[in-house]
Amino acid sequence: MSEHEHDHDHDHDHNHEDEVEEALEEALELDTQSQIFLEMRRQNLDLLRLAAEVAGYTGAHPPLRPGDQRNALKGIWDVYSEFYAWIDPEESDEEDDEDEDEDDE
Repeated sequence: MSEHEHDHDHDHDHNHEDEVEEALEEALELDTQSQIFLEMRRQNLDLLRLAAEVAGYTGAHPPLRPGDQRNALKGIWDVYSEFYAWIDPEESDEEDDEDEDEDDE
């Protein structure tokens, strides 16, 4: 094997190792992002469950009549939004800014 062939094989092995390492880093980053996403969704569901409880729509509450659904959902959403604003005030401020922009149009 000539020195040139040896250098070429070494470069090829090194490039392959870099590609494998880069692929592993990307997979780890995607896994981390997925875990963060799933955790945020779980927290949102917990918050929604709590909002429904505070709004009075859990436990022994009788089934909703068809005309009451909109009011129940609005009440739950209002409580949920208030809780969410306490947890993540920056997110709430951004939404308020967007709402103001829409109102101006």
